[in-house]
Amino acid sequence: MTLDSNGLSISVSSKLWDARVGFEQTYGFRVLDELDLTEFWSRCTLEDGWLFEVTSGGWKELELTRPYFYSGRQAWVREYLVVGLNECVSVLTKEEPSVLAAAPSNPSLQPTAFGGG
Repeated sequence: MTLDSNGLSISVSSKLWDARVGFEQTYGFRVLDELDLTEFWSRCTLEDGWLFEVTSGGWKELELTRPYFYSGRQAWVREYLVVGLNECVSVLTKEEPSVLAAAPSNPSLQPTAFGGG
């Protein structure tokens, strides 16, 4: 994972494929061990994909319980979850991420919608 003037870049790989997802404009990101996200496992797994757009029930919704979480109250802030074998990255951003595959056998290069509950 790299954060610089070009934005946030996250590399994801498996035995079969490699990819990089980039977010040009981020408002926040967090990295958690996958064990800290067990409530999402039944709906958000590596079998279903590795990049999810979270439409409800995610980190943004949790932060909205705080009265001074300004960024999350903007209608244009979107949330994505990048799932790895050990770590998961939640990203708050304005735009859809760019995805580059380093190996053509990547099973899915488009975000999968995820609405928790």
